[in-house]
Amino acid sequence: AEQPPAVGASAPPAMRSLLGDEGSDTDSSDATSYDQPHCWRHVLLRLSAFLVVALGFAAYWVRDSEGVTLAAAYGLPLAVYPGVRDAWRQCHGDGRPGTFVDNIHVSFLVMTMGNISHADVWLEFFRGAPPGSYSAFVHCKFADQCQANLRASGLNAIFTVVPTVFSAWCSDLVSPMLQLLRSALDAAPQDVLAKFVFLSSTHLPLKPFGIIQAELGKHPGASDFCLYPPTHWHVAKSDSAMLRIAASQWSVLSQKDAVTLLRRMPQPSSASAIVMPLVEHLTWQDFLGYHCIDEAGIFSTIFGLFYNVSRTGASAPPDMDYPGIGEVSVAHEREQGCCRSWGFMQNERTAEAQNATISFFAEVSPLGRVLEDLRSAPDTELVGPPTHCDTGCEVIWTVLRLGPVGQRVLRQSPFLFGRKFAGNASLPGFAANVFA
Repeated sequence: AEQPPAVGASAPPAMRSLLGDEGSDTDSSDATSYDQPHCWRHVLLRLSAFLVVALGFAAYWVRDSEGVTLAAAYGLPLAVYPGVRDAWRQCHGDGRPGTFVDNIHVSFLVMTMGNISHADVWLEFFRGAPPGSYSAFVHCKFADQCQANLRASGLNAIFTVVPTVFSAWCSDLVSPMLQLLRSALDAAPQDVLAKFVFLSSTHLPLKPFGIIQAELGKHPGASDFCLYPPTHWHVAKSDSAMLRIAASQWSVLSQKDAVTLLRRMPQPSSASAIVMPLVEHLTWQDFLGYHCIDEAGIFSTIFGLFYNVSRTGASAPPDMDYPGIGEVSVAHEREQGCCRSWGFMQNERTAEAQNATISFFAEVSPLGRVLEDLRSAPDTELVGPPTHCDTGCEVIWTVLRLGPVGQRVLRQSPFLFGRKFAGNASLPGFAANVFA
């Protein structure tokens, strides 16, 4: 990559002159002959040159390949986030198809037990959305309770409750995802493209509607998947070079990929869990490892398997290119793909092990850096208690309190949505600070 010009003796002569770094080329007698206005002009010239170089240096680090600056999109502090340039390229780089669509329809697909938290925030968020620019659907495990809660909060005017199908944590959250997706596709307008955003009841938007719509409209033919590190992918029992990529279930699907997923998946029912379809002649049971089917089943059903030829003798780890996703590598130690939803999940049981993992990801990933910044914000409180320890324990960091400093961290992050917000979390001024 082209490097920015250095400042000082290594800079080109013309630049060194502007910075007053002429050395022996300037005679001391000339300096004493300046009158006062001339001196001030000389000082202002030096100061202006310094500012030009400094701003150019900053712009170099935040400019993406399309010439659009991260600073303009999110705010200058983002430029110092570890891994942010890679994250930006994965959302807006080569392999991401389509021409910008300024009126893309956004479908919000929420899964919940019986309620959507922080209704006041959601109501304020949708007040900023033009009529007809969005649709919103919710799948409730307990439908009657859910309907009552939505009516009490006023969200029944925004969210359509879809018929309840079978759902169970980890073993089958794909059925409600398919139910939501089918309802949203049936209701999507025919004259514009749509994107389909999967969310939980503990999510909140981290940007105004207009920014979210514009971001999702930049590559209308591309889906957004946040891929887990390769150590979490599933290896086929019959061939260790065949892997099933695992990704966060909080994805964003393009219209084309949504149609593909529904075509390849069986119809969900209210009575029993879904049976995952074959992927390249392999069943779900043909893979090693433990993962929830909503994490390891969606991506591979749409795009197929990853072939790790390096395990069969190649000298370098391979990359594979997926339509609309771009290049994916088995060599990465952190997340890949386009991560639209912030959240940090880990499976260490002790505080010491948790902190070591967080420190590692804070150095290489916006996901980790945001968590680190939130944990150090004076007006923010997060907890990470281990849960689901019958299946190996996981920690999902949960926001209990978020003041203006923490809200600014999330607003200036590259993420469009975030979780996990406790239902009783204190969020003073959230809508005013985040949706402004």
